[in-house]
Amino acid sequence: MKALFSILLLLFMLHSISAQENIYIDENGQEIDNQDYQKRWRNKDLLLTTWSHIDTNGIKNYTLKKDLYMTGNYDYNEITLQLEIIINREIPKNNIILIEYNYKDDLCTVPRWDNNWTEDNIKDRKKFTDPLRKSILKKNISYITLYEEGMTLANKPNDKNEYFFIDAKKTFRNKLFIYPTNCGSYAIIKPNGETLIRNGEYRPDWMVTHLEQKNWKLFFDSND
Repeated sequence: MKALFSILLLLFMLHSISAQENIYIDENGQEIDNQDYQKRWRNKDLLLTTWSHIDTNGIKNYTLKKDLYMTGNYDYNEITLQLEIIINREIPKNNIILIEYNYKDDLCTVPRWDNNWTEDNIKDRKKFTDPLRKSILKKNISYITLYEEGMTLANKPNDKNEYFFIDAKKTFRNKLFIYPTNCGSYAIIKPNGETLIRNGEYRPDWMVTHLEQKNWKLFFDSND
């Protein structure tokens, strides 16, 4: 009888711990259950993103955010200067800038929870992005991939063809990518300063399609 009681107590404790493994928060800051979280996140009409992290108690927190797209107007020359400092080379004059941003502690991809991008990780990613980048460069767009300070990156910064860099001093984390999002973010900066940020899992070539006038005018009034 005592053994049965012990087993039942253990099962109850395991259930209680399991129930506390994840916390789900909606875009209004209210705690919800997993089913409601999944339903809201997958509703494309809500235009939501999510950020997940492990708190100090080891519990995974999943927070929905209403920030799929963000717009702004920034000093293009300052952005270019700060980016050139990071990549240690000049950006062609009046090129449109496309930045892909990766956040520290992002739980998007299991093998990189440790914030460490090895040579193999980079090679694997570049198998996908290299062909896309060749096409993007032909459109007078400078495409750079940044990693938040605090991550380690086995890149080749002195290679003229390198486009993976650490965002030293969190320059762009603090200026453009202020809201961490699972699977990163993208930003397009035009020479006139118009800037479009798209948070969440995406592709660089898909981001470039926003430059088509019919798409750009959904976010900005200018014809530049």
